[in-house]
Amino acid sequence: MTEHAFALEWERLGNEGSEAALVTERARVFGGWLVRVGSSPAAMAVTFVPDGQFRWDGEDFGEDDYEEEDEEEYEEEDGEEEEEEDADEEEEEDDEEDA
Repeated sequence: MTEHAFALEWERLGNEGSEAALVTERARVFGGWLVRVGSSPAAMAVTFVPDGQFRWDGEDFGEDDYEEEDEEEYEEEDGEEEEEEDADEEEEEDDEEDA
């Protein structure tokens, strides 16, 4: 049986500051990238990098884009926590007045 359900298209990435024999490649898969690194085809480590919007351009990880999203997410969560704390304090004050 020589048919494959899916053929991965591996794209070679540059390696700055590493030994020349080190190879890094990525393949686009559902929800992100498979990334493999090694010095020979028989000995490569593989990992999954989540990137549902496929924003990683292969040169860097777009950290600025990801940081902005993370900061906005944390700001929203902090705002919700503050609202909950304010509501709890108001309830405590009401309980004290009723007592």
